[in-house]
Amino acid sequence: MFKKILFFLLFATVSMHAQKTGPEYDWFDIRVDDIEVDTRFVRDSEDPNTYIVCKGKRIGVKPIFQTQYLRGTPKYEMEPIPHNPYELNPLLNGGTEIQPGTVSWDDNRADCPVEIPFKFCYFNQTFDKVYVWSNGAITFTNETQCSTSTRFSYITDYVNGPIPGGHYRNQFLNTVFVALQHSHWDKNIYPFGSINYQVYGTAPDRKFVISFFDMPTAGLNPTACPPPVPYQNHQVVLHESTNVIDVNIIFHENCPAGDSMKDDHALTGIIDNTGTVAFSPPGWNFTPWAATKESWRFAPAGDCGYRTQFNITDSKGTRTVVQDCEGELDLVIEELTEIEAVLIVEICGGTYSESYKIRVRPAIEIDKVNLEHIVCDKNQNTYDLNIFTKEIKDNQSASAAEIAKLRFNYYSSEDDATNKINNIKDLREYPIKEIENPIYVRIEYSELEECYEILPIMIIKAPVEVLPKEDVFLCTEYTLPVLTNDEFYFRMERLDEDAKYVVETILDVKENQKITKKGYYRVYVKKTNQYKCEDVKSYLLMVENCDYPKGLSPNGDGENDYLDLTYNNVYELKIYNRYGKLVYEHGKGYKRQWSGQDSSGKILPSGTYFLKVKTKNYEYQDWIQLIYETK
Repeated sequence: MFKKILFFLLFATVSMHAQKTGPEYDWFDIRVDDIEVDTRFVRDSEDPNTYIVCKGKRIGVKPIFQTQYLRGTPKYEMEPIPHNPYELNPLLNGGTEIQPGTVSWDDNRADCPVEIPFKFCYFNQTFDKVYVWSNGAITFTNETQCSTSTRFSYITDYVNGPIPGGHYRNQFLNTVFVALQHSHWDKNIYPFGSINYQVYGTAPDRKFVISFFDMPTAGLNPTACPPPVPYQNHQVVLHESTNVIDVNIIFHENCPAGDSMKDDHALTGIIDNTGTVAFSPPGWNFTPWAATKESWRFAPAGDCGYRTQFNITDSKGTRTVVQDCEGELDLVIEELTEIEAVLIVEICGGTYSESYKIRVRPAIEIDKVNLEHIVCDKNQNTYDLNIFTKEIKDNQSASAAEIAKLRFNYYSSEDDATNKINNIKDLREYPIKEIENPIYVRIEYSELEECYEILPIMIIKAPVEVLPKEDVFLCTEYTLPVLTNDEFYFRMERLDEDAKYVVETILDVKENQKITKKGYYRVYVKKTNQYKCEDVKSYLLMVENCDYPKGLSPNGDGENDYLDLTYNNVYELKIYNRYGKLVYEHGKGYKRQWSGQDSSGKILPSGTYFLKVKTKNYEYQDWIQLIYETK
C-alpha cells in the first residue's frame, strides 16, 4: 500500500532511513530504494537518522511515497494482486451475518443497508452504507431506512456484457460485482453458508470485508456438472483512506449452463452511478470463467489527494515549505539542520498525516567554536594546542564514533595548512609571546576527504597587573587616593576587630571617598583589558582610634568598665602609678583587657595613672583616672 515517507538526500547510491515522528498506519508500507546521485555523504554510524555532508554543499531532499492510491476517484486502474483473503467463515472471525429479507435469497437484496464504519469514496461520491445482494453484488448507498427486499431478475438479457455496454438495471448502479449471478443461496437448503461482514484494523486504516462463504452454484447443467459442485467463495475488501477495492475469488466454478444459455456467465467489476464508467478484469465481464485463488484491485487513479510539507529547523528557527503531491527540497547545508517531511492526505472528507525526520550536518561544524583564546597569565609562555582540538570536538553534534574520525593538524601559516607541510609537532607546549600568536588548524573527516576546513586560530597573551599596594595604618580619617594605570576600586570589606572575618561588604567604592569609621578594612583594586584579562590586589587599611578615655570606673554598669583600645592598633601598653611604678603591661594585641587590676590581677586603688602606648606608627603618653563608684 502506501510507502512511508522516506528521505533520499541526493548524494549516492544508497538506501536511506528516517526517524518516525507522526502516528503510524499500516497503509504506509516502508520500502527503501536506491537512487543514482552525485554528491557523497556518510550516515552517522551510531545514528542512522543523521547524515553527514560537506559544509556548503547543495543537496536535494526528496521524500519517496508509495502514493499511487492517494488519488481522487473519478477513474480507476485495475491490477492483479497477490491472493491473501481474510477469513470467510463468520464463526471463526466473529463476523456479522447479513440476514436475508425472505427465506430464499435467490437473487435477492437484503432489506437493510449495512453501515460502513468509515466514509468511502466511490466515483467521486461519498458513501457510508452498502446494500448486499445474495448473487454476489454490493451497491453503495446513503439510505438510512430499511425497505422491502428487492429481487433482481436474471441478467441473461445483457448484450455484450454489462461492463462496458449493454443494458444496466438501476438496482446495479454504484455497484461492485464480486462474482455476480453465479452463486445463489437459499438458507433453508444451505444452512451452513453465509454472507457476512467484518472490520479489520484501526482508523484511518480499517478494512471493511464482505464475504460470500460456501455459496452454492446456480444455473449449471446437472448433466455436465453433476453434484456435488464445490461451493463458491469470494470476498470484497474496502480500504479506508485509500478507497481501494479488492476482490478476492477463492473459488469460482463455470460448468456449462443449464436451462439458459447464459446461466454459466459471471461478472467481476465496478460501475458508476450513471452506468457510463465501468471496469472489469479481462474475460470476467459476464462470460463463463473459472478462477481459484485470484485477486484483483480497483485503485483510484485521479489527481493526487495529498501534499508534502517540509519543516526545516536550524539555529535561525523553523521555516515551512508546502508543495503539492511529492515535493523536493533544495538547500545548502551550513549547519546542523533538522528536516521533517509531512505527508498530508485529504481524501473523502478526511485528513490524515504521517511525518518523518532526518538531521543533516556538515562533516565539520565550526559555527560555535571559539577560535580566539586569551592567556592572562604573564608567566605562561607555552600553550597546549590540544585545547582547540577538544573544543572543536565538543561542538560537534555527531556521535562519538563519527567525531573520532576527525583529524587535526596545526600550522604556522595558511599556506602550510593548504599544502599540508611543516605541521607543528609539539602541540602540548607551543611557544607563545605577547600579544598575538596566529596559528592555522586543518580539520579533515576521514570518510569524506574532500570535506576539510582550514581555520585561523589566534592565541593572545595579554596579561594585566595592578601595581603593588601597601597596607595603611593611620590615626585619622582616610581618603581613598586617586588611582593610575587604568586601575579602579573594585570593592571594600569591613573586618572584625581581629581583621579575620568580613562583617560588611561595601560595593560602592570610588576615588576620594572618605573613611571615618574606626576599624579594619580590606580595599580591593582591579584592572582589566579589552581581552577580559584582569588582576586584583588588595591592601589592609587600619583607621586607628586616636582618642584615649580619661576615666575608668570598673563597677559593672557597662560604661567605662575597661580601657577599650580595640581600634588603637596597640603593639605595647604600659600603665604607671603616680609614683612612676609600672603596675600593668600588655604586648601586641591589646584590646580591652585592663579594668583596674595590676599585672598580678590585684585591684589597684583609685587614683591617677599614666599610660604609655605604642602602635604600629605612633607612640602616645596620657593619663587616666581610676574611680570606683557604687552602682
